[in-house]
Amino acid sequence: MNKSRHKSTSNSFFEKHFSRLLGFIIFLTFDLMLLGAAVRALDAGLTCPDWPMCFGQAVPKFHLGVYLEFIHRCIAGVVFILFAMAYVYTFTNFHLKQIRWVLTVGFLLLLSQVIMGGLTVLKLLAPGIVTLHLGLAAAFLMSLIYAESLIVPSRATELSTKNEKCFRNYKLLSFFGLVLICIQILLGGWVASNYAGGVCADFPTCNGQWFPAWTGPIGAQVIHRLGAYTLSLFFTAFFAVSLALNKRGVISNTDKVTSGKMFMLVLSQIMVGVLNITMAIPAWLTVIHLGLAIFLMITMLKLSISLYNRTFTS
Repeated sequence: MNKSRHKSTSNSFFEKHFSRLLGFIIFLTFDLMLLGAAVRALDAGLTCPDWPMCFGQAVPKFHLGVYLEFIHRCIAGVVFILFAMAYVYTFTNFHLKQIRWVLTVGFLLLLSQVIMGGLTVLKLLAPGIVTLHLGLAAAFLMSLIYAESLIVPSRATELSTKNEKCFRNYKLLSFFGLVLICIQILLGGWVASNYAGGVCADFPTCNGQWFPAWTGPIGAQVIHRLGAYTLSLFFTAFFAVSLALNKRGVISNTDKVTSGKMFMLVLSQIMVGVLNITMAIPAWLTVIHLGLAIFLMITMLKLSISLYNRTFTS
């Protein structure tokens, strides 16, 4: 009895501290993505013209632009080392075997991200590579969050079977919303990597046109705007559906509040997007724009994970 209790306590101890380690890696990855946006917005992506060294040096001479890129690389290195340690640790502890496959996917994503980071410099900020670099970072971050949820899962909420069909549709809707967010982040990366953020000098028109050409940088900007409109409509509908299902007892009050937060995040994101145009794309606002998008993605992912962990009673 005491031996079993000691083993349970030991497992709980390891899980708690391992979860904190993953949480720290998540924090660093989030910050790394924001710093990456700052590097791009300040045109510092090629201030270190070589890779993995910077001007052939492990530690270059100080210059603000150079050190933005250099610090970005340093944090990326810390993330890689900490994640590699966490990944190896799961193979030495039986009670963490349930997240090995997730971290394996995350490790492959991280390796791909490192390669894309090098190619970003060597290929002189090619738009496709820069966009893929952002997409892989987002995918890696989501894998970390999912792994963390497997270590400390939220308590499953039991629902009556009469609500099962509505609830399953709501789960699918949340997953669809997550896909839309990811697509919009990639579109934003494509706009940024093509320096198309300021090609339309006004809003809601583009240089005075309601229907500008869908080609080149202007086309990228227009498609990104259409993605923003789509997200706005979706999250307005999602919030309305959440209110209705909460009233019927299909989802919890926490789910309702979360959907409301995401609705407000989308509205804030649109406001920041408009300000980006009217203020001629200041770097600090560009970072906020990406930060809100990532936070929206994280919030929807956590909601989707929570929903998919629910069980039903007869």
